[in-house]
Amino acid sequence: MLGDSVALKESELQFISDATGDIPADNPAGHGLYFRDTRFLSRYELFVNGVRPFFLSNSTNKHFIATFQFINNAMQLKNGQRVARQTVSIRRSRFVTGRGMFERIGVLNCNPFEIELDLVLAFDADFRDIFSVRGFKTQRVVGQITVQFGGEDVSFSYRGRDGVRRTTQVTFDRESEPISPHEVRFGIRLAPQQFDSIVVRIQPRVGHKWKPLPNDFEGELEGRAASYRKWDDASTRITTDNELFDREILRTSRYDVRALLEKTRHGLVPDAGVPWYAVPFGRDAIITSLQTLLYNPSIAEGTLRFLAAHQGTQVDEYKEEEPGKILHELRRGELARLGEVPHTPYYGTVDATPLFLVLFVETMAWLRSDALYRDLAPAALRALDWIDQFGDMDGDGYVEYRSRNAGGVVNQGWKDSSNSVQYEDGKNADQPLALVEVQGYVYQARVGMARLLRAHGDAATAERLERQAAELKARFNRDFWMEDEEFFALALDRDKQQVRSVTSNPGHCLWSGVCDNDKAIAVARRLLAPDMFSGWGVRTLSARSPNFNPMSYHNGSVWPHDNAIIAMGLRAIGEVGGAARLTEALIEAGSRFSDSRLPELFCGFPRDQRFNSSPTAYVVSCSPQAWAAGCIFMVIQAMLDLRPALAEGRMHVEPMLPPFFGRIELHRMRVGKRRIDLRIESRSGGPVVEIVGDELDRLTVPA
Repeated sequence: MLGDSVALKESELQFISDATGDIPADNPAGHGLYFRDTRFLSRYELFVNGVRPFFLSNSTNKHFIATFQFINNAMQLKNGQRVARQTVSIRRSRFVTGRGMFERIGVLNCNPFEIELDLVLAFDADFRDIFSVRGFKTQRVVGQITVQFGGEDVSFSYRGRDGVRRTTQVTFDRESEPISPHEVRFGIRLAPQQFDSIVVRIQPRVGHKWKPLPNDFEGELEGRAASYRKWDDASTRITTDNELFDREILRTSRYDVRALLEKTRHGLVPDAGVPWYAVPFGRDAIITSLQTLLYNPSIAEGTLRFLAAHQGTQVDEYKEEEPGKILHELRRGELARLGEVPHTPYYGTVDATPLFLVLFVETMAWLRSDALYRDLAPAALRALDWIDQFGDMDGDGYVEYRSRNAGGVVNQGWKDSSNSVQYEDGKNADQPLALVEVQGYVYQARVGMARLLRAHGDAATAERLERQAAELKARFNRDFWMEDEEFFALALDRDKQQVRSVTSNPGHCLWSGVCDNDKAIAVARRLLAPDMFSGWGVRTLSARSPNFNPMSYHNGSVWPHDNAIIAMGLRAIGEVGGAARLTEALIEAGSRFSDSRLPELFCGFPRDQRFNSSPTAYVVSCSPQAWAAGCIFMVIQAMLDLRPALAEGRMHVEPMLPPFFGRIELHRMRVGKRRIDLRIESRSGGPVVEIVGDELDRLTVPA
């Protein structure tokens, strides 16, 4: 477990240390500097006069910068002078860029006499693949890791079995003294009240063509800060009259999303989560992009282009690739390059392909970009073909999955743990499986693509998709409905029998529109019943189920992104009160967690109002995690029922403000080629929507 780790990330690089800033030599937690799925630094420790300094605190800001504050222990200098505890300040100021890590170790002498200190930095690099670090695969090392010392640098180098040279370059701003194969010493002499510092630069290098890190700590730090300011300027500025929400939950979500973005040649793509999933995942990137359309649609643009560029082109059972299929996960380490894991990319997901189409339709609704349509329409048509030709394995009209690779993902919906699709007796359901929410995504994709294609002159394909969607909706409401539960089954199994579990999955079907009206109301009612609604959110599995476990990953826990989609679904069917109840619970849950961050998931224990309890953290959860970070923006969209209709020159807004908001403002929100400002204020007669400024001369906002 990573516990109280400090995680810094920029693009493909992440630096994970313990709370003190160290990567300990005894490192079972997997701390390190990671780049392209390889650990380039497996040890990094600071000693002052032979011992660790006394740690006081740490702080992080915007996920690229952190400080660690220490004091000295009581000590005796070489000249016999005794130095009292807490008279020397040691501060480590660290930040990362996409190419490396910078750290300044500053020392201040608060004694009335001169002191001389030995600062020792210990390094090591094991170049282990991330699958090996996590214990999922054995990495057979060929050759030795070499270490070279220079006066102002140390380099570790390793040539993998894939033939790639990987190097960790450590550089200092002053002369160092090597004292062991993995340690360097710096002597520092400080007069009373004198400050001095050492700057360390660490750069991972793959291959030989690498530009060294600049020797400009302040300039590089300002460059990172400027990139965040630029991101803020390009994104919708959201403000409310709830100062705590703005300063804590909203700020954390904004910077979590920014930190998880990876720069690719296709645009920005959100990585799934720190530390083990800091790579593109199809489903995660798509859902995060859907969540953040009102915040910054450039995420959706980059995600669509990236996934289209990696769309499946052939049948490959090892990678579970098929023509038109959207990837599940992309890895770049030694084991992936050798083909010892199938992630180059791996396509073991059943829902990413229809969700890709949903994202394409929604992004076009927000941006109405002819260039985006022209560039991505071919990929969208290939995705539609995959649904018909490969997704529907047996021609029954449903999209199913069957895991084909023993080393791949067993369950290939968003609940991808091995026991997430079970019969009532606890036995795993027989594959192939048709998941309930996946049929909803397919329906939503066909309806949206029909509308989009018709608007671009392809009426014939639009009519076919509309016909397929109508047939799917009728068949779905017949085959998945459990009359005795007044709810939809989790899945249909190999024999087309219902997997009779009451889960959160059908909540996604409210959002997709596949449910008949009467059934949608029944589903909404059950999702907010005590067996499903914990008080903090909707559980993944009913507390009445014999398989229920509130501490499990998918069988009773609460996932914020799941709940945000359900809230969108409740708004879509007119269940305003239910949506209000759910959004309130999510915001209150977020305020109770450390750093006001909604986690990837939390336990599904019932909320006890008598003890003012908080939601219970799950034992291991990515932090930050992309679709948890993006959740709050979808919650805001659900509160406002904000839906663009640019073809008609309209923006639909029908606010529902929880009691802790009197006002919400969206500044410079990107809609088409415009930037618009909206102000929503709660008044005695109900919420009032105002257009701020004159940029919306032909775009109307209905009351």
